[in-house]
Amino acid sequence: MQSLIPILLSAIAIATVLNVVLKRVNMPTIIGYIITGAIVGNAFDIHLHGNPELETIAEFGVVFLMFTIGLEFSFSHLKEMRREVFLFGSLQVVVTAAVLALACHFLLGVDLRSATIVGAALALSSTAIVLKILTETGQIKSGFGRNALGIMIFQDIAVIPILLMITLFTQQDRSLGELLLTTAINAVAALAILIVVGRYVLGHVFRIVSAAKSKEIYMGSVLLTVIGASFIAHEFGFSYSLGAFIAGMMIADTIYKYQVEADLIPFRDLLLGVFFVTVGLQIELRVVAAQLFTIFGVTVALMLTKAVLVFALLCFKDDRRTAMKTAVSLSQVGEFSLVVFSLVLAHRMLEPTWVQITLAAIVVSMIVTPVLMKHLERITDLVFRRRIEEEAQDQASSISGHVILCGYGAFGRAVSERLDESGDNHVILTDNTEDYVDAKEDGKTVVYGDPADPVLLERVRIKDALSTIVALDDFEHVKRTCAAITLIDPSLRLIAKVPTEEDRAALADFNNELVLDDNSHTAALLVQQIDRSRMLAAHTSSLRYLDDYSLDDPAGAIIKVEREQVRLLEVMSRSFDALREEKSLLKVKALHDSFMVLSEIISKAIQDIMSNAKLSVSEYERINTLMDNQHQLESINHLLEKLGKELITLSRNDKTSDLAAMAVEGLDTILLTLQDLAGDYEDEEMRILEHMTGREGEGLTRIRQNYLGSEIGLDPDAKATLLSSTNHMDQLKSLFGLVGQNYRKLAGAT
Repeated sequence: MQSLIPILLSAIAIATVLNVVLKRVNMPTIIGYIITGAIVGNAFDIHLHGNPELETIAEFGVVFLMFTIGLEFSFSHLKEMRREVFLFGSLQVVVTAAVLALACHFLLGVDLRSATIVGAALALSSTAIVLKILTETGQIKSGFGRNALGIMIFQDIAVIPILLMITLFTQQDRSLGELLLTTAINAVAALAILIVVGRYVLGHVFRIVSAAKSKEIYMGSVLLTVIGASFIAHEFGFSYSLGAFIAGMMIADTIYKYQVEADLIPFRDLLLGVFFVTVGLQIELRVVAAQLFTIFGVTVALMLTKAVLVFALLCFKDDRRTAMKTAVSLSQVGEFSLVVFSLVLAHRMLEPTWVQITLAAIVVSMIVTPVLMKHLERITDLVFRRRIEEEAQDQASSISGHVILCGYGAFGRAVSERLDESGDNHVILTDNTEDYVDAKEDGKTVVYGDPADPVLLERVRIKDALSTIVALDDFEHVKRTCAAITLIDPSLRLIAKVPTEEDRAALADFNNELVLDDNSHTAALLVQQIDRSRMLAAHTSSLRYLDDYSLDDPAGAIIKVEREQVRLLEVMSRSFDALREEKSLLKVKALHDSFMVLSEIISKAIQDIMSNAKLSVSEYERINTLMDNQHQLESINHLLEKLGKELITLSRNDKTSDLAAMAVEGLDTILLTLQDLAGDYEDEEMRILEHMTGREGEGLTRIRQNYLGSEIGLDPDAKATLLSSTNHMDQLKSLFGLVGQNYRKLAGAT
């Protein structure tokens, strides 16, 4: 073998350049490592087989991946998702494997045993790519995200019997019965050792190690657990991966799950990189170049077949859109298939040329997956159109609405209690065992781990949180946590507890939204602020649909603006109702902010369409009318906010309470009529609006004469309020009429 240093330098340089480029276009680094392996292997004439040390190192990349998957696969989690995992997961693997195996057997003439292995391997999808994308986009809890997760969990389990099948089919010196009996005995022995140690020993070991407060000792114990479990499984004739998977499941039910995962990820990612490089070493570029069109055809056939089969299985369980999204998400072939095909090549179960073609097709399917998932909505829309109500539900479901609370000391407890009282979902992070136990006993959602660990913070989806509160007692720990959050995303705003002005100044470089001392009053103010943010997020969640309009389709863009203006009226009406019903100030403020957010979105869209779209005369007239309508609606909202406060004052005065009630009833009727006109214009509704906003009769003039005279006996403040409110009503009548006229124009009515 040639000198190792040039090979390592070349591999690192190529992988670095490729992965930087791939990350810029949102492609997974897996692809960069595989291409690196292919380039280095062909350039230096390196072959994987015959290098047992490299094979072992590469296999431990999969070992660490299986361990982290085991951490996600506790027995309680398995019980919750038993339908997705065992029913649809098993159906997907069995049906897809059977179809692909039969195709391989009859179309390519592969013997039935080898075809079975090939079909089962190709039925698997990429856990590494799909779960990473679903987690980063927050879609892991959506309907199709849950389906994909459940099916991939079963696929991960299915790796074990697939590896056993390879062993059974390739060991010719022993009878099948003897092999099955030996395998069963070894399985029972290995499982017994791993489960007993995991359930009764691991928890105590990690508790003792955590008490030592040493990161090095902790890391050593984690590595000992993974490698030790892998070694035990291997000694009993199973793969290293199986032992790691079981060890992960054992730790998944302990409080150390998230911290162990956070500490292990650097090792896992590094060794996985080595594994995928070794996969690339098996690709012969000469064969790929000669079979380029065949590889393309195999890739398309594989992905279409898998997608159709998954859709057919799920369309009976879910709506067609959810089934379609799941099918597209799982259409690629995954990294464990590469492991299986490495063994297939080693045992010569398939012609080497077809192995090369299949490996290349797997890599291509993995390359296109991020692109497909990025445009999942558009792909689904091409097949199934959705109603606007479904869009609203999708947008609303994307808000996670949780608060991350770092620390559960005295102040952390006070904040947590206030959050519970307000109904705010929150997750507590603590690396203090006693605080963890206390939080568990209090029925809190709590994760054990260092709040300053960036991996752990991303694991609890800090980017999707409404707010992050750093309520740790040790100020150095506070600084480390603030720094970790800022490194994840400098735009993330956080709330930190500090005891002194000097400490407050020390946090000036971080993006602190609020810096607090630790008393119960500030805890209450803090939760009020979070409540307002939560309400604002909830009220605006279904309002932001203008991001995807196209200037190439001005008519469609104008229709979307019209829809948004209908929503603007709805928010305006709810804001006025909340104000005059004297709802909490937080709710009123959140609704007002919702109106302002949506109003800004609509105004920008109108300006963009008017300035940059190629409009016909009629389209220009419509967008101009919408712009005028936008100005009128903003003025109405401003006046309603003032009038609402005045009507509250009048309703508290016995002499003017009836007048306030009649005014509110009239305004409600007008707002509802406007909403009807905006949604579906009718001449009869327009006549009602004109009657209510017309100037004929005594109207407001008579009201002023009656209430401002001496016979009613209002005090000067009440008279001033009444006069101001009637003036606002007069202005609103005029604006309501103008908005109605605009809806008449938009409807093309005369």
